[in-house]
Amino acid sequence: MSEHKHWRSLFARDEKFLGSWNLEKDGKYEQVVVHIEKFYQDTLIGSMGKESKVVCKLKEFDKSMVVNRTNFKRLQQKFGSFDMNDYLSKPVILNVEKVKSPEGMVDALRFSTRPAEVKKSLPALKDEDVAKVKEKIANGELTLEKLKTMRTITKEQEDEIKSK
Repeated sequence: MSEHKHWRSLFARDEKFLGSWNLEKDGKYEQVVVHIEKFYQDTLIGSMGKESKVVCKLKEFDKSMVVNRTNFKRLQQKFGSFDMNDYLSKPVILNVEKVKSPEGMVDALRFSTRPAEVKKSLPALKDEDVAKVKEKIANGELTLEKLKTMRTITKEQEDEIKSK
């Protein structure tokens, strides 16, 4: 089966700004938790010619994102403030929504007002506990999958646990 890819991904290296196609994976758009590093003005050259736009740099992407009034209103609602500085470095969900435009319905990047679920890091498995864990797995008291929900393990630790 072939992998689904948005046609815009063929031109992605030429695109200066982030687009919906950057959130596409195997034919579907995925929401992503992002962190805004800064806001600044930049020039967008599009169908309307040169336009000055507000953009933001996201920690998770190399390209910046054009931020329109709708996205600013959502950030204001989410964080309870009109001050752009209150949005910096905080987790926010970025997703793709269908919106009306002069070109008809298009896919647009949108910040969500929903709380961003930030995965908390699990405590690491100590090297001295690997033998005990291996024994528990051998006795059927624990599975590797269950262990991974309780502790982070290194590749070396996993290989040791799996070895006979």
